[in-house]
Amino acid sequence: MKKLMKTALLGSVAASVVLLAGGEYININKGVNSPKLIKKEDLGNKKVVSEEDLGLRKSGLSGVMDLPEVKYDRPAPGAAPKFERSYVNAPPLIPHSIEGFVPITMKNNACLGCHMPNVAKGVGATPIPESHFTDFRPSTKVDKKGNIVKDGKVVGNCTDVKVAKFKKLKKLNPARYNCTQCHVPQANVKPLVGNTFKPDFKNKEQMKRSNLLQVIDQGVK
Repeated sequence: MKKLMKTALLGSVAASVVLLAGGEYININKGVNSPKLIKKEDLGNKKVVSEEDLGLRKSGLSGVMDLPEVKYDRPAPGAAPKFERSYVNAPPLIPHSIEGFVPITMKNNACLGCHMPNVAKGVGATPIPESHFTDFRPSTKVDKKGNIVKDGKVVGNCTDVKVAKFKKLKKLNPARYNCTQCHVPQANVKPLVGNTFKPDFKNKEQMKRSNLLQVIDQGVK
């Protein structure tokens, strides 16, 4: 993994570009909780719901529909303002174009060229958080009697582990290597349905940064 990370970092530094726009963030939730849109999409008070209203496509199930053209035409890295998080510790959305950065492979991850903590500050990128350098998986084995042993404790099954012990790593957790499993680019599309969800951020920093590692045990211990 060490060799893999080194190769990925060196191979992607060339793709790193100019500094990101200073401190500007876009509210990703703005407009999606429009009362007009929510009322239009509320089917709960209707006695009869047509097949055109039933789904998101707004077209008969047997008919042919013209799908709108979707363009992922976000600005290049360094020119795009960042998105606020959708909720506390939500995986941040990718605000810039990822053309040429995907697919992520075992030999190359272009994301690391800007987002590794030792590089991010210098280029104005969001640094990969501590949680990605942490192993949350309990040490698991089967003893001679056939018992499942997790973190040195015999358990009936996986659900018996309430809080897994986690340990910090000196390198990126391989389980976090494929960035686009959680982080996604944005297209020029409008929301299909209204959204009444409103995130509750305790402070402005939670809109921009992760503190998952500090709060992961809240309500459990």
